[in-house]
Amino acid sequence: MASHSSNTPVSTHPVNTIEQQPLLSVNANTQLPLKFTPTNYPSWRAQFVTLLIGYDLMGFIDGTLQCPSRGGPTQPPFATYTLWYRQDQLLLHAIFASVSKVVMPLIASVATSYSAWERLRRLYANKSRTHVMQLKEDLMLMHHGNKSVSDFLQFVKVLADELVVIDAPLSADDIMLYVLNGLGTDYFKEIVAPIRARENPLSFEEFHDLLVGHEDYLKRLEFANATLIATTNSTQCCNNQNKFTNKK
Repeated sequence: MASHSSNTPVSTHPVNTIEQQPLLSVNANTQLPLKFTPTNYPSWRAQFVTLLIGYDLMGFIDGTLQCPSRGGPTQPPFATYTLWYRQDQLLLHAIFASVSKVVMPLIASVATSYSAWERLRRLYANKSRTHVMQLKEDLMLMHHGNKSVSDFLQFVKVLADELVVIDAPLSADDIMLYVLNGLGTDYFKEIVAPIRARENPLSFEEFHDLLVGHEDYLKRLEFANATLIATTNSTQCCNNQNKFTNKK
């Protein structure tokens, strides 16, 4: 293994808090079930961070709980350093165990959990931002087309949920604007103005029910108009036939 002295934040003062903490190991199979792949960095990071916060170990990977001065074997700081180093190696092992075979070679040479965490962040955080931009562009360009309103809203919900997963949630107003732009104001012009004028945003469920209800109303109206036209045409046809018969 590479020397643990490189790439390690070093403090000139012993870290007192580490002396009161027992060593904690992480079972990656049960506690970190989501393996890190090149496409799920935000989700993997979220599950890891919550676990570390629960164990009060975030300081190891964010650099705030730095490596104590090593000192000599008979000096008091040495015991603190040893405990810090052992805990850090347990965390590094947890990171190794929770990444996929594709990702592992990228961090195999690091010596500390902090170094592994930072390398993964540098490699994949920017890709996550690119994914956010792509999802938002998809939302901007989507159109209702021949889909039902319910299917269209489900498509929007899938994209919005994916943004939540990668730590870029949309507000209720943003989702509403994306939906209304995709539906087209001509089709739902009767309800667009009241929706925009509301002081408090609708929840997605309320918005869904409102749009689906309006779609049903438009379908009933269209059916009634079609029935009226058919009845009118039938009446005119009968009248024309009667006139033709009377002329005979």
